[in-house]
Amino acid sequence: MLSVIIRTHNGEHVLLEVLRPLISAAAEGFVRDVAFVDFGSQDGTALIADAAGATLVAAAHDPLADALEAAPRGGWVLLLDQRTVLSAGWLEESLTFVERQERVRSSRRKLTGCFRPEHEPEEGSADLRRRLAVLALNRLASSARLSQGILIRRADLKTRFAGRIDWQAGDPALRVPNLLRLRSRSHLAQPLSLPSDTADEQSEAGVPAGQASV
Repeated sequence: MLSVIIRTHNGEHVLLEVLRPLISAAAEGFVRDVAFVDFGSQDGTALIADAAGATLVAAAHDPLADALEAAPRGGWVLLLDQRTVLSAGWLEESLTFVERQERVRSSRRKLTGCFRPEHEPEEGSADLRRRLAVLALNRLASSARLSQGILIRRADLKTRFAGRIDWQAGDPALRVPNLLRLRSRSHLAQPLSLPSDTADEQSEAGVPAGQASV
């Protein structure tokens, strides 16, 4: 039912935490396959992919098309950054969301889902001004980032949104109409600090700004 695509670069220190919430979903048959879109990892990322049964795809001209080909089994796709950890309850909510969307006949009424970042205020928060500002911005932008986790229909990703993800950005965003913010949250795994020489090597290699710390 669901294919998972994770953007990676030297993520061995965070990927195990990211993959952990997906294990139960795979055991229940909800997650069918996983692909890593990899931007030149030189650590143990490939070993983690192999141990997890994921396919590692070297990022090239069209990373999304290559990843969708490597993970073809799910009618829906979960897009994640290598630091994105889904909170408890994500599986049940995602199942309900997908099942409801499969019953919607009109393509104009079908929704794309994204998880809420951990720093977003709860509904009913005393910080009303901040909460309203966040909600207004979300409605205006209609965009979600890989660091949140994006749940989208494969057919839409291949046709309507092909080429719209800047994979080299620090935190790639996808602008979509009819975006529903799910109640489940995501947070960022905390990577280990890099030695200065490793950070210099990554900078020389042209690693995206948001990826140099892992």
